[in-house]
Amino acid sequence: MIPQWIRKSLVACVAVLTFGTVIPTLPAHYLDKQNDKQNVQGSKAPIIASRPDDKSASKLEQSSLEIVDRSSLSKAELINRLSTYVLDEAKNQGTEKFGARISAKINGQYANQIAPAFAEAFRNVSNAHDSSWIQELEVTHAPTPGLGERIMHVYNKKTGKEVIKLHVRRDHPPLDGYYFNFHYHTALDGFQKHHELKTIYWGKNMPPKWKA
Repeated sequence: MIPQWIRKSLVACVAVLTFGTVIPTLPAHYLDKQNDKQNVQGSKAPIIASRPDDKSASKLEQSSLEIVDRSSLSKAELINRLSTYVLDEAKNQGTEKFGARISAKINGQYANQIAPAFAEAFRNVSNAHDSSWIQELEVTHAPTPGLGERIMHVYNKKTGKEVIKLHVRRDHPPLDGYYFNFHYHTALDGFQKHHELKTIYWGKNMPPKWKA
């Protein structure tokens, strides 16, 4: 893999030689991977972070995640509370990713079917580990805009390794309309399999970009 400083130098050289008329870009999947890495490395906050406003505080107070000391909870309690947290975050971050136009059309199906199914998948992954491992779990908070697939990842704060990824892919079969394919990838199979949650039909016209 080309080091970051070499890539930046090449981009700068091309821009200078072409007087700024050509700006090389990196593939979307590469940018998505870089965003994922930066998101995981840059997220140091615990699940219960500082409360920025009354509305957020009220929501957190109603949540099942009022965790003071995770080590005092049993494995079952940890999984139950974290599953609820993952469900809430999946709903919120999905809405953020979709943007107003897409959200108005698909958010009902997403919140009622897809987010709960992902939370259940998270529960299954957690059941395969012990309490000390589960205590270290956190979620990313930066759904990718544009055409990126990431909605939310769950990762281990201690190791930095991802655990389960919630993604959405845009499909456009030949002579057909546009679809949103919601799926997840999990570390249990080395992220090799594509676990489909649900496909939602958008329509004949191309959907707007994420966060539009």
